[in-house]
Amino acid sequence: MRGIGRIGAVAVLLAALGAPASASECSVGDLNGDNVVNVLDLIDLLLCFGLPADPPCDTGDTNADGVINVLDLITLLLNFGSTTVAGGTFPATWINGGPNCPTEPAIQVHAYNADTYILRQSLCTNFEGPFIYLLFGQDKVLMQDTGAGGIAIASTVYGIIDTWLADHQQESIELIVSHSHAHGDHVAGDSQFNGQPDTTMVGLSSTAVASFFGISAWPTEIVEYDLGGRIIDVIPIPGHQSAHIALYDRQTGLLLTGDTLYPGRLYISNFTQYIQSIRRLNDFIADKPVCHVLGTHIEMSNTPGDDYAFGATSHPDEHPLPLERSHLIELYDALLGMKGAPHIEVHDDFIVWPL
Repeated sequence: MRGIGRIGAVAVLLAALGAPASASECSVGDLNGDNVVNVLDLIDLLLCFGLPADPPCDTGDTNADGVINVLDLITLLLNFGSTTVAGGTFPATWINGGPNCPTEPAIQVHAYNADTYILRQSLCTNFEGPFIYLLFGQDKVLMQDTGAGGIAIASTVYGIIDTWLADHQQESIELIVSHSHAHGDHVAGDSQFNGQPDTTMVGLSSTAVASFFGISAWPTEIVEYDLGGRIIDVIPIPGHQSAHIALYDRQTGLLLTGDTLYPGRLYISNFTQYIQSIRRLNDFIADKPVCHVLGTHIEMSNTPGDDYAFGATSHPDEHPLPLERSHLIELYDALLGMKGAPHIEVHDDFIVWPL
């Protein structure tokens, strides 16, 4: 192998083993994309040990620190075995206002999979165009946010639940109405759920959120919430708003980040809390499969660094909703790079916007 160098030699060996160019982001440690972390992945990692995280060795950099080292080895070993998570799909386009308003529905309902729904409120009804999530377990369905108002969100949600119950031949399920945070464009539909049967409302303050989910040490404690055969990890992430939480769904590998990270302007009200929250998120997901990072708005176009004007009710050529693990790492690096002097900073897929 003289003349091709160490990286080239590794490439030849990996090719001989049949490793693909990249692995699934949903499967931490699954370097060859076969939905299981096993000895083949271990061999791939060891062949790259000590090398920079460049192709063909980039799949082994499980913690995205730029080098294949003992930390990546530990992560791989901790995830040994099956890494299959429940996948899903996104629509080709989301409703995006503008000239479509005369015919656009007030709410777009999309089944990511049979037990996971994503709703998008029309920009024609409110310029925020927020996203709302429904996660079904066997005993409970967790709803994140109720929208910006002016829409029949409750009848839509109960209709989805009725269909789900019929499909699963189940008589009833408890709806838990929670919130990513307490800003008006995410709680305006709450009154439609108050007093409804089989419905529990989570309060809006950090005290109320902590009490409901059993968080005794806010905001540093991360807790599990069982929907019945589906565990959700509840992660306090104040900084955008004091009662903000993220949700990690073990069934799908989805990380729901609310207004803390999405393709748009990331408004930061408390910079110290925010940077601690982003570090907490990064630490939490370091050894977990993350298929997609899903926020609650889209404010960027497909042109890198380009955002729509504040209050715009038309979003032509929108940025995709899902972000990835790498964006969370990029955000944390950007915050650290500000060295305690917060300022607006434009990135390709989001804008850091301290208030």
